[in-house]
Amino acid sequence: MSEERTRAPRDPAGRKKAIELAAAELIAHEGTKKLTHRRVAERAGVPLGSTTQYFSSIDELRHAGLAVLAQQVGEDYEGMFRRIREQGGTADAFANELVAYLADMKQVNADAAFVAAAVHDPAIRALYRSACEFAIAQCVPFMSETQARAFVIYLDGLTVDACLLDNPARPDDVRFAVHAIMGAALDDGGCNLQP
Repeated sequence: MSEERTRAPRDPAGRKKAIELAAAELIAHEGTKKLTHRRVAERAGVPLGSTTQYFSSIDELRHAGLAVLAQQVGEDYEGMFRRIREQGGTADAFANELVAYLADMKQVNADAAFVAAAVHDPAIRALYRSACEFAIAQCVPFMSETQARAFVIYLDGLTVDACLLDNPARPDDVRFAVHAIMGAALDDGGCNLQP
């Protein structure tokens, strides 16, 4: 009696998603320059032919990985602003979230890779602009639009600074800057930051 082989069910959508996630992880860790179909296939645990089946060019694969990063940035922003709202939207709530963000270098590196790609790629730049507009809109209930734009610029600066210096900003410096942006008093022995 012959034994029938049990074949794993085909999951093209799952395989494609695994490839996109692997591309995003490689981009977040190493940037876009070292991205290859072979390295993505190894990271995703799929045959090399699968990466070229779904993404015929390295540009398509890079865009797919960056789109995943953009989605992750959006999800991270949603979580951050939800927690800020839960804490009352105070300057301390914003500062606490930035300090927590800087402690997660995996997330910081992914965000920096996304920002760097946006510099040279108009399609990614559009995703970046959407993320910034979302962040500004989330800030506006707690500060003016000008302050919200300054906060988003500061957030981008913190991200790049943490990656380039391998040393995130000190929590006290973050608190000082956020209080200054929001025009809130900082309780540290009489320092009052008013606009």
